[in-house]
Amino acid sequence: MIHMFRQIQIYGLILTGCVFLSASFRCTSSAESVSGPEGYRDAVPFRGQFLAVGTGGRIDFIDASGSKIRTLNEHRDDLNCVTVWEQFVVIAGEGGTILWSADGEVLEKAETGTDKDINGIAARQDMIVAGADGGTLLVSVNGKSWNTIEPGVRGNIVSVAAGVSMFIAVTDEGEIIKSGDGLNWQVTDYNKEYSGFYKPCLFHEVVAAGSNIVICGWHPDGSPAVITSTLGNVWTERLLNYRDDQGSIRFLLNCPNSIAYDQPRDQYILACDRGEIFSLPSCTKCNASAIISGKNIHAIACLDGILFCGGEGFSVNVVKL
Repeated sequence: MIHMFRQIQIYGLILTGCVFLSASFRCTSSAESVSGPEGYRDAVPFRGQFLAVGTGGRIDFIDASGSKIRTLNEHRDDLNCVTVWEQFVVIAGEGGTILWSADGEVLEKAETGTDKDINGIAARQDMIVAGADGGTLLVSVNGKSWNTIEPGVRGNIVSVAAGVSMFIAVTDEGEIIKSGDGLNWQVTDYNKEYSGFYKPCLFHEVVAAGSNIVICGWHPDGSPAVITSTLGNVWTERLLNYRDDQGSIRFLLNCPNSIAYDQPRDQYILACDRGEIFSLPSCTKCNASAIISGKNIHAIACLDGILFCGGEGFSVNVVKL
């Protein structure tokens, strides 16, 4: 197992070991996060580069060195999420905004029929699914026209992911909803189902890699939370501890905002507040942590052994895995 954060290369500099925090920091709610400072909110690999979206309609193309090579500012609405579907990129954000493009340069605005803020989007095979405030889902087969589904959840749908056999979405009230076809959805109240086994959770983001699913969020006491599942039927909370360079056991303190899957190393990487990134390899005793920035990180993506981390103030950190 590779301990990826024992040595990190950022803009040609080598950082050895982990930088850790001794204070306790409280996670914020999804509403506070979305209305927070300007910066990047999501990123994806697209045509050999990273495409990052954020507040004020910002769309940046960033290369593997961290250089911003092109910026689009055609729209003023805050952009919260982005996905790649076939050869298209689909971007969504506040006020029901959905933009789609075949080349990432010419953007067309879709008709969504809603003015609710869209927080998450994912694509699989012949369908795209977006999740919005008020428990609303939007589905499309072409990225241009959208239909609305109300799956019957209490919370705002804050993230959507696409696995091999299903779509899965989460709410900021701890609800998990999944569907095999994107049209019919099954709702699970995680906090009710696992009451007495795990502490309640409020979810922030979900990611799927094959049949494996990881959800990050926080507990009501403000401590970070990560739960995992295979196929989305049975859930387990993962312990967020790691060993520092002196061999002492430490725990993740900062709120996780986003998740990326690093396929070559079969590990998930959390982007957290206070510039922290936290790896979750298949070995549950091999977690690792590093501080790479002074900014909260909200956008994270992997491409060819490079990790892009974008955050507040449109900060960019590129890490060689």
